[in-house]
Amino acid sequence: MIALIRGTIYRRLDTAIVVLVGDIGYEVRVIDATAYTVGEQVELQTYHVVKEDRQELYGFAEELDYGVFADLVEHVPGVGAKTALNLLRSVTATRLIEAVREQNVAALTAAPGVGKKNAERILIELRPIVNRKYSELLLTPGATGSETTVLAEVEMALRSLGYSQREISGSLREIGPAKDRSAEELVSEALQRLSRR
Repeated sequence: MIALIRGTIYRRLDTAIVVLVGDIGYEVRVIDATAYTVGEQVELQTYHVVKEDRQELYGFAEELDYGVFADLVEHVPGVGAKTALNLLRSVTATRLIEAVREQNVAALTAAPGVGKKNAERILIELRPIVNRKYSELLLTPGATGSETTVLAEVEMALRSLGYSQREISGSLREIGPAKDRSAEELVSEALQRLSRR
């Protein structure tokens, strides 16, 4: 299995990039192909899917994105790699984890190919995994859902400004929990961090 790929971006496609490693180009499906530039050096954790008629590589620059993707594919019956990637294109990995904790069906049904039944199955199957693996990302036990709402507003604001899912995920991780900060303050902080990149 191919677990990691390091090389130069040779071509950018609609939903994938071609990474040149030596003299071989690997097509790697990614969350947001527009976040990558031809000629850029990349290192991606990859999830290798082997089917009867083809092989597919899914690549992730962020470890959290990779972990959530792998959990979806390996632990939720009926969710394949394509659906898992569509979910991560619609919501950040952090927001998906929060949706599982809150059992928020609507947050998942916004993704293409995810209906209500599929979303409910994801919430049920991932709940024990989320509680075990991602507990440090969850809100403190006494916190209200308002913090999650604020972070969702920040994510939507950044997306409306044209930032990629990769950039949004990175900036949300950097700014940390909302605590007593407003959505406006968090957007301002995220924009400052994004402008320094």
